[in-house]
Amino acid sequence: MADGDNQHLEFMRLLMITRKVDKNDPLAGFAYDWVFKIGQAVDELRVIAWQKGDISDLPENIKVFNLTKKSKIGRIMEFKKLVFKNIRKIDGLFCHMNPEYTILAAPIAKLFSRKVVSWYAHKAVNWKLYLVNLLTDKILTASEESCRLKNRKKIEVAGHGINVDKFKVQSSKLKVKNSKFKILSIGRISPIKDYETLIKAVDILVKDSPPAGGLEVQIIGGPGLKEHKTYFKNLKKMVSGNNLGNYIKFIGPVPHREIQFYYENCDLFINLSQTGSVDKSVLEAMACEKIVLTSNEAFVNILNNNLMVEENNPKFLTEKIKWVMNLDKEAKKQIQEKLRAEVVKNHNLDNLVVKIIEQFK
Repeated sequence: MADGDNQHLEFMRLLMITRKVDKNDPLAGFAYDWVFKIGQAVDELRVIAWQKGDISDLPENIKVFNLTKKSKIGRIMEFKKLVFKNIRKIDGLFCHMNPEYTILAAPIAKLFSRKVVSWYAHKAVNWKLYLVNLLTDKILTASEESCRLKNRKKIEVAGHGINVDKFKVQSSKLKVKNSKFKILSIGRISPIKDYETLIKAVDILVKDSPPAGGLEVQIIGGPGLKEHKTYFKNLKKMVSGNNLGNYIKFIGPVPHREIQFYYENCDLFINLSQTGSVDKSVLEAMACEKIVLTSNEAFVNILNNNLMVEENNPKFLTEKIKWVMNLDKEAKKQIQEKLRAEVVKNHNLDNLVVKIIEQFK
């Protein structure tokens, strides 16, 4: 579905709750696209955001309310007041991502007979998810692995919501023969992302069979928590200790609106996340027709087995990288086109927006 095709399916006013609406945020930037597209599909969209962000260029029918209190209790009270203020002016409530939003807002919505739809995409099954399942009318999730409740009655798989109008091949420039082979990896710097295996694989590659034109590995992201800063320091020590500084570059966080440039200029995307949930960055790379390698179990039913790698196995990853490097042009093109087709069909943001709206009809 092209831009604008989903505009105003019928008269509808929705309230959406999310962490942050910010087109520049490296982690939450995708939520801006969600808000924009949902806003195109309804007459009025009200959004309560826990953090303030850059909301410039949103359509006029979208109103964003940011929490201003600093204390946790103050923010919860302010949040509930905003829900009370808006709930009678809308037809339904969409809680995006964090289960706490549903837990806090759903009882208020039920008081006014408003339908509640929740988004959940995480492998964790805990008391919060059980409570969400009790309070909400429907749980939308990215894949079967993204919500692992045994009771599937309220759960519907809706895809991951990738903006395929943004993430696509932007130019048809030909790769210069014997130019640097570029590997890209995107995600917060934390142990669960297993960057050690990537660094070890690169070490093996450059010492045993370095690419003719050279190699560059770009790692985009920063440590999300204080305890991850030590992990980040250890990664940098690992790179310098193995004399890989000329090959591996830590780029840091990149604004979401600029990330397309890095996808466009890589030859291979690698994701070694052990979260067990579908990772948006892999799907964005696929939408840009980039070959991906991942060890994430959530992709077992999405990707061809050739594109899956073993966890914590640098030698295996090295062999897979060499396999991608040696693919002929036609074989590479076929894989790339299939990868984009998978995202367009099953993880398209336009299709997801339609599914969200359908829940409130």
